[in-house]
Amino acid sequence: MIPDNIDYDNLKKRGFLRQRQEGFFVLRTRMSHGIFSKEQLEKLNQIAQEFGHGFVHATTRQGLEIPFIKYQDIEQVEAELKTAALYTGTSGPRLRTTTSCPGTNWCKSGLVNTFALADRIENEFGIKCAMDLPHKFKISISGCPNTCTRAQASEIGIHGQVDTSLADKPVRYVVYLGGCGGKTPRAAFKLEGLFTEEVVLTIIQRTVSFFKAHAKPRQRLALLIEEIGKEKFLKEVLA
Repeated sequence: MIPDNIDYDNLKKRGFLRQRQEGFFVLRTRMSHGIFSKEQLEKLNQIAQEFGHGFVHATTRQGLEIPFIKYQDIEQVEAELKTAALYTGTSGPRLRTTTSCPGTNWCKSGLVNTFALADRIENEFGIKCAMDLPHKFKISISGCPNTCTRAQASEIGIHGQVDTSLADKPVRYVVYLGGCGGKTPRAAFKLEGLFTEEVVLTIIQRTVSFFKAHAKPRQRLALLIEEIGKEKFLKEVLA
């Protein structure tokens, strides 16, 4: 039997989303850069076999999820996850997992180390995955102008690009702001110019802070920008 007083939002924070089938939950896991070790994959396979219906699904944000987890098994599943250092919980009004293509780590088209940049965002600037925000917020990083992670469709999108205006042709970043999917999809707008990594990190920190301070519950960044005006928004984040 399932209790009548289940705190579904708390379960969502813990990584267990209510399923359309009564009594079942989807376990949603996440790892930095979408990289799961051999041991973690084996653990997820074990959980899927013992507590689910035997299969694992890849999410659009580079995570792995297991549906058909019974409510009464959630605590045991959580204990199993801890043994493999698997992380959960990014759904709801929170900062979602930063998606990043391989960049220079192994893609021949990569211009920037996308994994290193994602680590700096989280570790140096305190923009932690799953941090509470007024609504969902997504950051995407692509290593080159191919934008495999769809930089134009996230609140903050970034991709590497060679600056051909300078003699030494350094690699810089293009930044997009205000994109989103959902019921009111918006294409992000591109900031003028190319930026160094330090400037990009500052823009990200200011954008997230501005959103956290000014957005209403369930208001995406795109709609906040439309409400206050693009000029005022840019004055705040690009000061």
